[in-house]
Amino acid sequence: MKSLKMSLKFFFEGVEIGSAIYLIILMIGLQASSPTPLNIASIMLMGGLVGLCSWLFTFENIRFLTAFAIHFVFTFILVMIMMAVNGWLIWHSPTFWLEIVIFYLVVYAIAWALVRIGSYTKLKRINDALKKRNQ
Repeated sequence: MKSLKMSLKFFFEGVEIGSAIYLIILMIGLQASSPTPLNIASIMLMGGLVGLCSWLFTFENIRFLTAFAIHFVFTFILVMIMMAVNGWLIWHSPTFWLEIVIFYLVVYAIAWALVRIGSYTKLKRINDALKKRNQ
């Protein structure tokens, strides 16, 4: 039961981050077409699966760089699958692939920063609550 709870926690945290990034992409006009239910569902599912992959960072027997490399590659594969499902890939264009790789690196860095800021904020709140309780 505990692993199901943890799975859901990681899944929904991934959905949160993926959805927030998609909303930012829509806000700045990077998606030319109107969002469809398939776009939204595929991005939420992709975000959830990326969140599940983030579980790797909690295992003590996996080095951070190994977990990071696996997460980075797995996330890229999920993004490509999601883009293929939505018909957003231009398979034969080298320029497109260069842009996608650069865009992926930027978005991955932003997502990573959001997670780190969220973790820092949560840790700070816990520490503040502990300080108040110990006084």
